[in-house]
Amino acid sequence: MRKIATLSKPSGFLSPALVVATLTASSVASFAIDALSPVERFLGDGFDPDEYSDQNLDQQKRFAPTSPGDSDLGDQLILKRYQGRAPLRFDIATHLFWTDNVASTRSNEDDGVIWKTRAAASWKPRIGDNLFADFSITQSIYRYDSPSRLDFERTDGRVGLVKIVPEFFDMLFFARYEYARVTSGSLSDGIYNSHRLRVGAHKVFLSTPKHTAYVALDYAYDLNTKPSRLERDEYSAHLGYTYQITDDLKAVFFYHLALYDYDQAGRDDVNQVAGAELYWQLNRSARVHASLLYAENDSNLSDGAADYSAFQGGLGLGMTFNF
Repeated sequence: MRKIATLSKPSGFLSPALVVATLTASSVASFAIDALSPVERFLGDGFDPDEYSDQNLDQQKRFAPTSPGDSDLGDQLILKRYQGRAPLRFDIATHLFWTDNVASTRSNEDDGVIWKTRAAASWKPRIGDNLFADFSITQSIYRYDSPSRLDFERTDGRVGLVKIVPEFFDMLFFARYEYARVTSGSLSDGIYNSHRLRVGAHKVFLSTPKHTAYVALDYAYDLNTKPSRLERDEYSAHLGYTYQITDDLKAVFFYHLALYDYDQAGRDDVNQVAGAELYWQLNRSARVHASLLYAENDSNLSDGAADYSAFQGGLGLGMTFNF
């Protein structure tokens, strides 16, 4: 990838890692929501395949629990009279992560602990034949054990449409408007906001009681971003596989690939995240899970200013309610 220089050199030029370490709290947070960032791997974690699953979008596909007779009977699909789906979904979760590169720098890597708390509400009412409206608002809070100046909060909202097309390879398509706002240590201290449009497609190509696999593609266009140097086009691909170990325990494996094409200075970044998660459903609402992922960002900025790699692992607890 061709490297470009976009950062002016102050007198007594510092390496990118030292620049990060010496920025003020406000500018560090501004740095953090860029792909130069300690938190880019979190800002890209908004893709949730469960939101576009058959079950969540009222397809009423329910497999019977596994049993010793499955080898003789095959997969047993439960058919029931349509009762209507409770369209309101509320989710709250808290996670504690360890990472070997808390500041996401290419050199002088330090490990650390990050605490994330997330609350989300979504509503997907049916408005037509296999057509759903999509409303969502999410608030996430990130706290670092050190340095605390990296603490930030993110607010997300979206309005869009979701369309299932059974006659076209059983594909799902979506289009939506998204708003994102990032604050630094306080919900009133805004350092970033963006308005964007996103379109995409989702395909489940394997669905059995034990195995589920999907592929998804999406494109996002920034309508307006502050600071403007962070405006970009985003091209993303997602692969995922779920193995249902028992009725209450499942393993999830995923890979995300994104190309960030920035409007200014000819900057391009390639961002990759690969990971595995283990979910244990305690009851109808509560769950615990463990996760391990690897994130890598490769940019054409000079001196590797936006390049990083990091391992991250953690434990989480969450609850989901449908009304």
